[in-house]
Amino acid sequence: MTSIRNHPALPEGWTKGAVMALLSEVAPHIGLRPARLAVLNYIIGRTRASDWTSPHREPVFFGAQDLAAIELGKTARQLRTDEAALARLGLIVKRVAANGARFGRAGLGLILTPLIARLEEFIALRDRLRAERKHLRSLMDLRSLRLRHMKRAISALPSWATEDTEVADILGSFASWPRSDALSRLGLGRLTAHLQASSDLCNRIDDWLEKHGLSSGEPAQNFRPFTQSTKEEFQNVEEPSAVDNSARCEEVADSKLSPVPPCHASPTLTPENLYDIAGDGLRMLLDARQQNNGPLRERDIIEAAWRLLPMLDIHPSVWFEGQSTLGDHGLALCLLLVDAGRDHPTYHVRNPGGLMREMIRRAKAGRLDINAGLVALKRRRTDVFLAK
Repeated sequence: MTSIRNHPALPEGWTKGAVMALLSEVAPHIGLRPARLAVLNYIIGRTRASDWTSPHREPVFFGAQDLAAIELGKTARQLRTDEAALARLGLIVKRVAANGARFGRAGLGLILTPLIARLEEFIALRDRLRAERKHLRSLMDLRSLRLRHMKRAISALPSWATEDTEVADILGSFASWPRSDALSRLGLGRLTAHLQASSDLCNRIDDWLEKHGLSSGEPAQNFRPFTQSTKEEFQNVEEPSAVDNSARCEEVADSKLSPVPPCHASPTLTPENLYDIAGDGLRMLLDARQQNNGPLRERDIIEAAWRLLPMLDIHPSVWFEGQSTLGDHGLALCLLLVDAGRDHPTYHVRNPGGLMREMIRRAKAGRLDINAGLVALKRRRTDVFLAK
């Protein structure tokens, strides 16, 4: 009686094509060079798809080595070296005859079962790498916010400020910041240290401006006039599919900002008053930023609003889409209104991303009045307070 052998099989929904895509993503991190990845993909591609999902058969490459070498553009010796390297990496097992021959009927060839056995390991590695890239991307985006803040603050300096030793030192430190396109090469540790230094420098220039009665903020009077409706028809806008606009972040950050006419912001837009009317999400982030007991500033509102995006399931591309129309301050105020709308007693916001995109579209059309939305929100908060 012939016994039925059991072998590792791919989980439901996985195919050999998905395995090849997974290997391409993790290859540099498991010691798999591009040339050998190409050899491995060649081997995988010439196995039967059903052998990857059946527990009773192993995926085996039976192809002749000489023919494979020709098709890969290698010598037979080079291919033998590559196969030996793949075996050392634990990706294949060479089960061949004494003379190196491979026979399908005898089950002799390059066995790919080790790949299936290590699938969970590679999936975990892929997920960790993706999380690290996402975290790195968020840190780079945060640096871009601070880069634009510094440019706005510098543009607000009076002409005589360059003679001030404190300002000169601030400008010298800012000039030493790494370029946006070099941030990914810093590594997580150096980038984190730079972000702390960039925050400190933003605080220094803000302190100097406040000491001399100036501000780096963009007052609400400079926003395009836009009438915002609070009717339910705008609370459930269907959100378009998100587009990866990560490259747009550096373009916006490194571009020269348009000059903002000097104008004092309305008292309703002070950071303290914005905190009072903000929703739970934004207030939670602002509370976390205020652990050092420093003054609440416009930059705190902007950075907290940026961090709020993933909490509201809004893709960062939305921020870059509205950058040229609303700027960081305007986008932060829109996020404040969207977040606060989630606890609206009548017109509860159920699609924050869709509403945010709709507000940006209306801003581009010149039909958004953010101040009116903030006044309405303040009135609602006051009515709730009085009703208690």
